[in-house]
Amino acid sequence: MRPTARVRPTIPTRLLEPAGPIHPSDPYVRRYWVAALGPSAVTELLRLVTAASRGAEVRLPRCLPALLRTGLVKVVDGCLGVVSMFPPVPEELRWRFPPALKAEHRRWLASAN
Repeated sequence: MRPTARVRPTIPTRLLEPAGPIHPSDPYVRRYWVAALGPSAVTELLRLVTAASRGAEVRLPRCLPALLRTGLVKVVDGCLGVVSMFPPVPEELRWRFPPALKAEHRRWLASAN
């Protein structure tokens, strides 16, 4: 191992109240949340949901700042709390969507309501 390499610390996880109607395994998450946050952040988010549902500890996520900004992950009593159900991607993150995906997302929102 390189002398500059560091092992990321582990941190306990727990589930928070649902923030929306979308289950973490729903295709919506991989289609739209990945477009908003990126694949690494969503992978870590899903890893946190799985760990929290088991009550397990995880290595400190590399994308933690991005996840904290979304409100899907919060620091609660020294644990990483993660919502058990996701909301639709908020308007302030949809600017990353290409035009075709924005239109598709609008149609999805209209059909969901």
